[in-house]
Amino acid sequence: MIRRRHIARILLGACLLGVSPCLAGSDPGKVRLDLFYSPGCADCERLRRELLPELDSVYGGLYELAWHDLTVPESVPLLLAYQERGSDSSSGRVTLVVDHSALLVGYRTLATGLVDRVAEALERRLDPAWRPPQPPRLSAGQAQALVEARGRDLTLPVVLFGGLTDGFNPCATATLIFFLSVLAAARASARTRLLTGSAFIAASFLTYFGIGVGILAAFRRIPSLEALRRLLEIGLGLCMLPLAWLSFRDALRFRRTPCAEAVTLQVPGRIKQAIHAFTRSRLGAHGPVLGGWVAGAGVTLLESVCTGQGYAPVLAYLLKSDGTRLRTLALLALYNLLFVLPLLILFLCFHRGLQLRSLIEGSRRHLSLVKILLGVFFTVMALLLLAPR
Repeated sequence: MIRRRHIARILLGACLLGVSPCLAGSDPGKVRLDLFYSPGCADCERLRRELLPELDSVYGGLYELAWHDLTVPESVPLLLAYQERGSDSSSGRVTLVVDHSALLVGYRTLATGLVDRVAEALERRLDPAWRPPQPPRLSAGQAQALVEARGRDLTLPVVLFGGLTDGFNPCATATLIFFLSVLAAARASARTRLLTGSAFIAASFLTYFGIGVGILAAFRRIPSLEALRRLLEIGLGLCMLPLAWLSFRDALRFRRTPCAEAVTLQVPGRIKQAIHAFTRSRLGAHGPVLGGWVAGAGVTLLESVCTGQGYAPVLAYLLKSDGTRLRTLALLALYNLLFVLPLLILFLCFHRGLQLRSLIEGSRRHLSLVKILLGVFFTVMALLLLAPR
């Protein structure tokens, strides 16, 4: 088979030079290779460094290579169209399409099959009945439909589950309850409470969202840190295992002894004191809106020491999933909306007259369930982050 493919290469090379009488006058064309990649992708860099020079040494001049950046919105619908055409929805860090038809997904598949697939494509050009393959043609509506249909993958459930569990994290709810207690002690009017609470929650959303955007942008812009990114994924995945165990243990211990001392995973004492002091000092400063805004931003930064346990693995998984920038930002915004949703519900209950004692008792009553859900979340994230790319 190898010899036959090399003969095919020789014949095709002769045809391209116009010296083969059997195919004189024809224009077989070069093999088309469409490579879909993400910036900073280790497999992509390895392919560029190892596989492409090998391919070029055998079939140099007989193929053309087009690079498609998957962080550019236009590239994703094209890849999905190729997957639809080939009935192959496999995902990988790198995908290469040979002659608009054959999909090779992942570095291992490319390392073992790329040269052979190019050889087969060259052989097909020796058939007089061969016709140049055509790329998929997509209208704007078809492209959008493909993206929406494939957008509901594993990443969305991870974001939904992560955002809600992070929002119900006792670190976040305890901070809000203290914030509400300060409002109640100040005997603020209903209007002032509404303005201050709304500003606090809006600031929490924007601050937490900004933290996520900053981390994602930093790692996307430094391709040389791909190896570090993988180490980060593995490190976070390994960290999730003890966090899962501690969450399950907290649930069991709190169920047996419902007191704060039974919980291991909570805001450290010094950070908690800093949050309380910052909230008291900033809440009434320069009016309810600005005070609530500054308090919400500052408190969110301080409590991220605790809530970041759930945020960090989701950010790492968004990097690993390598979606488009727009989709990643949309998922990040959804995560943060879910993060502030429990805060919004608690605040509205307080604003409509529910006593703080009832909120505190409700929070304590469901603490074991929340800890179990956090344990499940940490376990799932460990599996996803430690899984090979």
